[in-house]
Amino acid sequence: MNFASRPSAAVAWVLGMALAALAATGCSGRPKNFASKVTGNVTLGGQPLAGASLIFTPVGGGPPSTGRTDESGNYSLHFGRVGQRTKRAYDGAQIGEHTVQISTFKDGNPSAKPPRPEVPEKVPYKYRVDAPPTVTVKAGANVIDIPLEAGSVDPPAAKGKAKKK
Repeated sequence: MNFASRPSAAVAWVLGMALAALAATGCSGRPKNFASKVTGNVTLGGQPLAGASLIFTPVGGGPPSTGRTDESGNYSLHFGRVGQRTKRAYDGAQIGEHTVQISTFKDGNPSAKPPRPEVPEKVPYKYRVDAPPTVTVKAGANVIDIPLEAGSVDPPAAKGKAKKK
């Protein structure tokens, strides 16, 4: 193509390339309302809570972010975004208020190779059901520690008197 003889063709080509580049980069970047990094430490009764799964769910709606604690109770959150053909994982979480689900329970699988034992729940019932922790994620990098008090992992006993026969 001879652009010198057809300036309008050159302008159309340049605009077409610019739009293609903008479409390719504009749709694949990090969402604007997400913090760049969310890390922290989870403790139970003052001790690190290892092997816990965390789910930060935005109170106002939006995609949750997930993480897992290491042996020292440290975690880092990630969220996924589904594109046209790929699923991308990003560090961080949506900005705003979140409820936090924390659990150490894992189903066992005796027929797996090697067999996988069940991992019991360590997080007290009150944090899993009655009053899950709430946190605020702000713009930028966040360090959110979650201290949990020790307590029963079982639901409380039913109130009232049992009938005798």
